[in-house]
Amino acid sequence: MNLSKLKIVTVDDKNKKILRKQIKELELTSVKKKELRELVKTMRSLMKKVNGIGLSANQVGLDMKFFVAQVTDEQGRLKFYTIINPEITKTST
Repeated sequence: MNLSKLKIVTVDDKNKKILRKQIKELELTSVKKKELRELVKTMRSLMKKVNGIGLSANQVGLDMKFFVAQVTDEQGRLKFYTIINPEITKTST
């Protein structure tokens, strides 16, 4: 995986279909820890570069079910999260 070529996909890009399709679960046994760390680091950097608070793998053209997010907690501290294979378990009207 060439991380230096990652860029944020927009609805105007030719590979925009990745934004609307069902994304595959990330198989942790098929990814080396070092590669995953580098991917998270690169995605965090891209997210910060555009002043974002979250970025999913499909938003950078990857068919992987995970995202990074950065939020401020109640004490005003910045917290960074990496969420792998999230599932919606409950919804409301």
